[in-house]
Amino acid sequence: MMIAPKHEQEAARLAALDSYNVLDSLPEADYDNIVSLAATICDMPMALVTLVDDKRQWFKAKLGADVEETPIEVSFCAHAILQDDIFMVSDTSKDERFADNPLVTGPFQLGFYAGVPLVNEDGLPLGTVCVLDQKPREFSEEQQKALSILGQQAMRLLELRRKKRLVQEALEREQHRQAELERFSHIAIKELKSPMANIANVTRLLLADGKLGLPDSKRKMMEKVLQSSDRLKTMLDSLWRYNTIDEALKEEKQKIQIKSIQQHFQLSMGKKANIKWLGLEEIYYRPQLFKRMLHKLIDNSYRYASQEVPNIRINIKETGRDDKMYQITVSDDGPGVQAEKLQTLSELFFSCTPTDKYGKTCDGIGLAMLEKVLNKENGKLHISNILPTGLTVQFTLPKA
Repeated sequence: MMIAPKHEQEAARLAALDSYNVLDSLPEADYDNIVSLAATICDMPMALVTLVDDKRQWFKAKLGADVEETPIEVSFCAHAILQDDIFMVSDTSKDERFADNPLVTGPFQLGFYAGVPLVNEDGLPLGTVCVLDQKPREFSEEQQKALSILGQQAMRLLELRRKKRLVQEALEREQHRQAELERFSHIAIKELKSPMANIANVTRLLLADGKLGLPDSKRKMMEKVLQSSDRLKTMLDSLWRYNTIDEALKEEKQKIQIKSIQQHFQLSMGKKANIKWLGLEEIYYRPQLFKRMLHKLIDNSYRYASQEVPNIRINIKETGRDDKMYQITVSDDGPGVQAEKLQTLSELFFSCTPTDKYGKTCDGIGLAMLEKVLNKENGKLHISNILPTGLTVQFTLPKA
């Protein structure tokens, strides 16, 4: 019996095989389909997808065989992976390399073998797609071609498996990195909020103390310190809300009467804006989170409107295949946004102007927070201008 020699790049070949993380994996229908097709097209009772390790050949998929693997010393596939094309033994009992092989002389009584190597993108063979019979056989050119095609398909499946795993690992690393960044920012914001509040409070006390007799130059400097600390405190508060939005996603979903939402904003906004509600009278979502999302959009329309009392239109309807999503559209008659800035409106800290029409600092958090929620809820955000004036913010939310 001839034992197959090692591949000339055996170390690299084994490393490549390990990179696919497929050895000893569970059965998969795609590979089972390949051996079924191989057996049918080649008119063989047995077919295998094998992977050749350093000590064994393991069967990723099998038809007509009861064992899961065989030792490398008796492996026909260990010979097949050394070939550039199909390796075929028409009559094993008459081939001096295999005549005394236990797979030929033992209970298995292998009489015919044909295998095509599975070669990766670097030219390294990992295993085979092979067909077998217990009696000697002839193997036509059409069958050889079909086996080669199935071998290519099996290799594509292995490549897809590896690439999918690499993408998943990269995604997990990114998620871990993102979680660490959020954790760091969460701690940093918490630690900074108290000192900034103290600076602002002390500065206010000093400015209010008439006994100090501060010269105008120093008073102006302290007023600038107060403005800066107030601005930073506002930014920290906004960042805190942005980083803790995940907590809002834990809220239980329930039926929300849109009329109650209308009443809420009527009380909170008063006569600051004319709000017109259209569409559904009831939705099923997280009540407090839904209010927060609408509040930010309504507040933006009010704060950046060119007129004193803006007109805001809110339309809520069902959309998507089988109406499985809610579509919420908030439009106003304000000044709109420059076209080149539309795509950046939802970026964290982005704001078209440093202050609103009342001189209040713009934090650039609202739309970023909305997009963060939508990303986690598989929703979508779309922002567009209404000609000649106005802005429309449209987003979707899952119904269930």
